Amino acid sequence: MNAKHTPLRNPAHELPPGTVPLDVALQLAREALAKHENSSVLERTAMVFAASDLQYALRTLVVTLDAEAGR
Repeated sequence: MNAKHTPLRNPAHELPPGTVPLDVALQLAREALAKHENSSVLERTAMVFAASDLQYALRTLVVTLDAEAGR
């Protein structure tokens, strides 16, 4: 990794994903979308926060759906 590229996620430094009820995962996703819907792509800090929040919400949703489907 260099100063120009730092990934949002580093699997070596994260806790194993857990699942939450589907309605909670959907609520997290909806809240993240609503929180950042008016963020400006011209504001770097806003985009970093949006990317982080949306990635967390999407990963939570995918893990929850996979668990429900038995994957």
